[in-house]
Amino acid sequence: MINIYSYEVVENEHLYGPGKRLLFFTQGCSLRCKGCTNQHLWEFGEGIDVTADEIVNQCNDLDGITLHGGEPLDQANVLVELINKIKRQGKTVILFTGYMFKELNKVQKQAWRSSDIVISGRYEEQKRNIYLQFRGSTNQKVFTHKGKYKDYKIRDGQTVAILSFNEKGEMQSRGFRTDALEQLLNEISKGKNEVFDF
Repeated sequence: MINIYSYEVVENEHLYGPGKRLLFFTQGCSLRCKGCTNQHLWEFGEGIDVTADEIVNQCNDLDGITLHGGEPLDQANVLVELINKIKRQGKTVILFTGYMFKELNKVQKQAWRSSDIVISGRYEEQKRNIYLQFRGSTNQKVFTHKGKYKDYKIRDGQTVAILSFNEKGEMQSRGFRTDALEQLLNEISKGKNEVFDF
């Protein structure tokens, strides 16, 4: 079973990868980078358990999946099965991880190598840059592997933030927030429901 926080269908190439994708956030992170906006995903076992088949069945009309976190590679043993099933359907995998390749064990390396695009490296608060595609800090790297996205070109220079409301009326913010947007969100959220980042 894969322990996740949530999943949803997204179409935002700047943040989550090209095409229409099933984005899911794994629950649990052993890296816990300073300044991380996803601290609600750090604790292990607090999410919901899903099987690889449950995820694959959500992907019939999609281009692939995007693995976010938390730290996906902390659950590499179960994610490898999911990645293999997704790839057998001719779909793509995008992996966000705080690990560098040299830090990985054998199973984690298998998940890395099987992904079409890997965004790698710890978030470093002092190197924060909101104008990078996929990445939150300048030390993070993007790796493309053979397959559909082997010649994919990163397009830096813009910032993207997505605001949405859930069924309870709680506002959620994803992406890279400018100072002006941060100030606006703080004013909106005063005395109201919590604003989440992920």
